[in-house]
Amino acid sequence: MKPILATLLGIPAAIIVVTAANGSGAPLVGDGAVALVALWILGSAMCAFGISAMRERFGFTRPNLLGMPLGILATALVLSGLLGWPALLSPIADALGVQGADALPRAAIVGVGLVMLAKWMIAWFSYLPRPSRAAS
Repeated sequence: MKPILATLLGIPAAIIVVTAANGSGAPLVGDGAVALVALWILGSAMCAFGISAMRERFGFTRPNLLGMPLGILATALVLSGLLGWPALLSPIADALGVQGADALPRAAIVGVGLVMLAKWMIAWFSYLPRPSRAAS
């Protein structure tokens, strides 16, 4: 049930990311700092559900090996967008072709969205059935 809840939280997150990437604001949150904070909250909730489900299935170490570094990257992107630090965000803004005052928050939203997508895919791929290994 936890992976499904995480996925449901991903729907409004995806709306925020897609609207920011397109240059329009998401309903209720816009496309600036408020949208970035909303995305951070949604991502944190998704992570809590996802990491809890993966820990129940795989133990503590395996989910943390990928999840924690990606979570740290997402947090760095959020802080960069909120504080106006261009180091991580300039390449994303350039790829989006955005400039001006809204460039860094929009780049942060898209960057965090990509990290969230990667984490979501890793979590769901871990639930795919794997062929059993033959004893040798």
